[in-house]
Amino acid sequence: MTQETPTYGPGPLAPPDINWQGGTLRSGRFGDVYFSKTDGHGETRHVFLDGIAAPEIWQDRPRFTIGELGFGTGLNMLAAWDSWRRTAPPDARLHFVSVEGFPLCPRDMAAAHDRFPQLAELSRQLRAAYPRPVPGFHRLRLDGGRVALTLLFGPVEHMLSGLQARVDAWFLDGFAPSKNPDMWSEVVFSRIARLSAPEARVATFSSAAAVRRGLAAVGFAVDKRPGFGGKRECLAGRLQGAETEASEALWYAAPQPMVPGARIAVVGGGIAGRAVAKALTDEGFQITVFDGGNVGSQPERVLLSPRLADPDEPYGRFMAQAFVHAESQGALPPAAGALHLPDEAEAGRMAAFSRRLGWGHDLVHPVDAAQASDLAGLCVHRGGLWFPHARFAAPPAILQTDVRKARVTEADEQGGEWTLRLDDGTIGRFDGVVFAAGPWSAGLMPNAGLDLRANRGQLCYLPATASSQRLRLPVSFGGHLSPVTGMKDGPGHVLGSSYGRWDLNKDPDGWRELDTGDRDSALAKLADVFPGLAGGWQNAGLKGWAGLRATTADHLPHVGPLADAAAYADAYDGLHHGLRGDWLRAPYQANAFVLSGLGSRGYQTGFLAAEMLASIMAGVPSPVDREVALALHPARMLIRRLRRPPEKRGRKI
Repeated sequence: MTQETPTYGPGPLAPPDINWQGGTLRSGRFGDVYFSKTDGHGETRHVFLDGIAAPEIWQDRPRFTIGELGFGTGLNMLAAWDSWRRTAPPDARLHFVSVEGFPLCPRDMAAAHDRFPQLAELSRQLRAAYPRPVPGFHRLRLDGGRVALTLLFGPVEHMLSGLQARVDAWFLDGFAPSKNPDMWSEVVFSRIARLSAPEARVATFSSAAAVRRGLAAVGFAVDKRPGFGGKRECLAGRLQGAETEASEALWYAAPQPMVPGARIAVVGGGIAGRAVAKALTDEGFQITVFDGGNVGSQPERVLLSPRLADPDEPYGRFMAQAFVHAESQGALPPAAGALHLPDEAEAGRMAAFSRRLGWGHDLVHPVDAAQASDLAGLCVHRGGLWFPHARFAAPPAILQTDVRKARVTEADEQGGEWTLRLDDGTIGRFDGVVFAAGPWSAGLMPNAGLDLRANRGQLCYLPATASSQRLRLPVSFGGHLSPVTGMKDGPGHVLGSSYGRWDLNKDPDGWRELDTGDRDSALAKLADVFPGLAGGWQNAGLKGWAGLRATTADHLPHVGPLADAAAYADAYDGLHHGLRGDWLRAPYQANAFVLSGLGSRGYQTGFLAAEMLASIMAGVPSPVDREVALALHPARMLIRRLRRPPEKRGRKI
């Protein structure tokens, strides 16, 4: 069987090829050591922390971002974290972004960290949160949320090209330029400059002339410093003037960051609102969560299973990364796996997508009919995909977030402050607001230009039968069926779910009523896979849950600043003539943001979307690649419309 050549990004990650020589960890691939054999921690302090003038450099910074090339064992990150937590203000936040093409496994990291007992506590935290060796972006929260580590697994040029960040200090710690030239190329130096904040610091163990010239060419003033452990020299510098690189189009420009400690109202008590409340709290904001119109409507059980799609498209990368991010959340129970049974052609496409994403058998495993039957515990007549880390469980503990029961009826902004009026007659005032109330958000966001649609979904609760009790794991087939699971009314199966448009204006409450037609439709789909089971439930009583989801035309959520649609129409009315022009910066509604449109996979996508929004609001590195972030920008529908000639724009904005 020939190996498929990936068209997206780095493809599968290669192993690091390490060995120990005389107690020193070495790379067989690059023929170099990971850190000094005499004192690795001392080397990091001297070369990198002293090189950027830490800890003084972050003393007055409520947010500080370090970028690194070459994560390796994570020693530099641990040393910086240790110094920062001992010297930074208690309410400060640290972001550490690091690129690594050949990630070590936690076991090898532990062996390397054994030499540094003073970092043992931080090492345990890091290894417990360390992500799977899957290409792409990985966001980890450490130290109770105060520290965010964003790992970029893949080739350095490719990963830096997708990064959105303003880095305050750089650690350049790839293997020596003579052994790993890709880490020290002109393109890499240029991208470092693009990602740097004004006056950004840089430190590196290398004093090679090519490194000095490369940094100087992109605007860094670099000086030689004494080296460490017998090495004669190292380098440190400061950005004085950088070459400019085209940024995002101004209609997608980043908003002004919210100040640390700002009071933020989150409107919406579902998975979107509660996930973003946690992420914003991690970033140091003061959060109040309000009912958005659907409080208490969470299902008893949810299925978290991958949605594999083309990784060449932002949708495919977002969905894949969102699952990996969601299944690492500590609030979730252990995985029991799930079986997906599409038709043969679709199963082949999805298996190909997983290979191009660099997913291994620990995340997705193609199975034939016999293997599927063995996994399911019931006879299955076709093969499919087994997802070992899928889960079917109660909503995660994040949903225990306190939610004010009073419903928001109106939201107004004046002078950058938001006033929320509630149905109990009270008023709340906030520095900013996040609309995360699913389809109910639309009524609270006038002139936002969002195309949010309400879609009703229904789950049916079915009694266990002699045959159905043999089902061992959740099975999806266009719908999904759970094995016997505990619920408040006793054990049974969950069958779902329906998907139908709903007009909230015509019928604001009828969506709560269970529909026998939705049950019969779900049973008909089940009959294609387990005909015996479906027939046994034809006369079952109608029990279950119904809810409304917010969806969008392109199936991607809205995550980011809220546009002023009328101002967009004025500012970019001539956009249909081409992308060149003297455009204004994006006219957003002041301090207003949205997280909505998660559809039927909110428990898969909500955690990553919340991290995205928190990063936008705080002005810190993005946890997703640039193309994904732009694909989820809330103004994308407005811009698509404005790129058409006026006579072809359809309905008015």
